[in-house]
Amino acid sequence: MLRKFTGSSGVTVATSIAHFANDVPLTLLPAVLPILIEEFNLSYAAAGAVITASALLMTSLQAVTGYVADRWNRIRLLLFGLAILGLGTILAGFSTNYVQILAFGCLIGVGGSVFHPIGYSLLSDAFEPGNRGKALGLGSAAGDIAVPVAFATSGVLAPVLGWRNLFILWGLVAIIAAIMLPLIIKEPRKKGSHLNATNNTKTIVRKLIPIFIVMGLAAASYKIASSFMTTYLNDYFELNIESANFILALMMVIGTVGSIVGGTLVDKFGEKNTVTAEMVVLGGLSIVSFYIGDVYFLSGLICTMGFFVLGVWPSFYSVIARSTTLGARAFMYGILFAGAGSFGSFFPYISGAFADIFGLQVILILIGFLSLVAAYTAYFTFKK
Repeated sequence: MLRKFTGSSGVTVATSIAHFANDVPLTLLPAVLPILIEEFNLSYAAAGAVITASALLMTSLQAVTGYVADRWNRIRLLLFGLAILGLGTILAGFSTNYVQILAFGCLIGVGGSVFHPIGYSLLSDAFEPGNRGKALGLGSAAGDIAVPVAFATSGVLAPVLGWRNLFILWGLVAIIAAIMLPLIIKEPRKKGSHLNATNNTKTIVRKLIPIFIVMGLAAASYKIASSFMTTYLNDYFELNIESANFILALMMVIGTVGSIVGGTLVDKFGEKNTVTAEMVVLGGLSIVSFYIGDVYFLSGLICTMGFFVLGVWPSFYSVIARSTTLGARAFMYGILFAGAGSFGSFFPYISGAFADIFGLQVILILIGFLSLVAAYTAYFTFKK
């Protein structure tokens, strides 16, 4: 019988497994987007709408799942979410038309709404300030590494197995992870009054308005990059999907390193300095990339952007953990993820609509603009 973990290291291991199993299926749609565009004869806007619908449900429901998680067994709720996610991913593999891929993409979003409020609240509860940023960075990295895995396996296996079988395979992985989770960890929550913990929710929300704005802008930048970067390389530079997916996978691998480093930096330099610096560099790199016509040089810049696209997120998690109490923490994570993530989720459609008019190269200008606005906001609103 598998051992149940209760210590902080066990929480890190269990949440990392769940995060990986959760985020690979969530990334499959943008990973195979060029294939879907061709197979279902989609415009960029219609293709972006599939990702927007899935991501919008995933993000908007997180306030609800966070609220429920503060009042129920988080491990059981996480099992339920992963199972729904896996089922939706499997069903998406059987889609034969645009409406079906849209509907099952929404089911994937519903299942994916469960992990983030629960996973980050578990990690925040298990670590004290001073070590929390690093722990959140490691937990975040487990989800970040899922992104390049999704793109890499799509690039390599989709031509061999077909994109449908790829969805079925990763859906089964999510369901297996769901079954394993309660066997290796139990609910580690400390006892306390939920009522007292949530009395200051309005005050906490007011304090977190700046982080909500910056998170939303960062989420929009991430959604644009993860949704259309491979399609941009495929269409604009005529790279095959395997090569384009490999570049984005490498971008996200570097982003995983960024998450770990970013978590360490926030413990040392604080959220304001870390977020401002990382978003300025991301914005600059993206705008410079707009003017690059050499695919090899551009690929290097895109990979470097990954460090900052993902490295900034542990700073956000650290702010939320520092500003919330134990009994309300999952709820507050849920509110922030729901609001900021929902804002970002509109941008696959928005950027797709802009691309239909101006060409896909416009995504680099959008990422640069959003990142610089985020840096400006963080510098003038975050506490040192």
